[in-house]
Amino acid sequence: MQTKKKKPLTLGRAVIYALLIGGSALMSYPLLYAVMGSLTNMQDFLSSPLLPIPRTLYLENYTVMVTANFPIFTWIQNTLIRIAWYITVPGIVAVFGGYAFARLRFRGREAVFTYLLSSMMLPGIVFWIPTYIMLARFPGAGGNNWAGVGGSGFVNKWPALLIPGLVNVYYIFLMRQTFYSIPEDFEEAARIDGANTLQIMRHVYLPMLKPVLTVMVLFQSVAMWNDYQWPLIVSVGNPRIHTLALGVQRALLSGAALKGWPPGTAMTDYPFAFALAVVASLPTILLFLWLQDYFVEGVQGFALKG
Repeated sequence: MQTKKKKPLTLGRAVIYALLIGGSALMSYPLLYAVMGSLTNMQDFLSSPLLPIPRTLYLENYTVMVTANFPIFTWIQNTLIRIAWYITVPGIVAVFGGYAFARLRFRGREAVFTYLLSSMMLPGIVFWIPTYIMLARFPGAGGNNWAGVGGSGFVNKWPALLIPGLVNVYYIFLMRQTFYSIPEDFEEAARIDGANTLQIMRHVYLPMLKPVLTVMVLFQSVAMWNDYQWPLIVSVGNPRIHTLALGVQRALLSGAALKGWPPGTAMTDYPFAFALAVVASLPTILLFLWLQDYFVEGVQGFALKG
């Protein structure tokens, strides 16, 4: 049995390794800073600005989230609901939309797809005001009459966080290009065996789409986890539906009060803010570690071996 020979360590390879190690250390420094800062009190944090080093392990920044009347788990639950919704519905739309634009032949297919792509040319902020108006004037919702007047519509209610963005053009484009990379022979063989379209999608295409679907899940999860601006616009008046990003921002000044600082203290409790950041970052880090193999395969593309 032959063993692979190790490549000699040349000067060029040593420089590349050094750059990669240095880049990794630089990229991980903010996370390390946040973790170390969350384990310090204010005095230790101010005494070591380059990298907070706790003299003693200080866990109150975390315990106060559990013992005090602090709704961080409600924020996490609300965010997970949005993530599950925006993975499921736009994912189904993207898979079937990509299949339709790649496999079905109908008049105006390219024109419709070009029209969808053209919507990506405009920044998302352009759609915020008209979308807000449509939600606020939705007929029969939130005290509105049939003409959409008299109430608040879906503003400060769950539908405002779940209705916009159900059709994601980028994911439809991604799925369409992936379907193009899959030979049609698989579908033809399945139809000869008597499979219908839904059976083909489930048993033939979905296993092949797993790497691309993983990329979509990661992108969508991170986007919803970090989404701050839209929840700020449509849900700021209802604390019960606050998402994590919105809740964390509004809670940055509450750590001092929860830990018994004198009323009126203007100083931000940075260690508590870092504890919030660590809790907010941990789920997305674990999700990436769990799906990283599929993510790398999906980003690089995959080959079908015959």
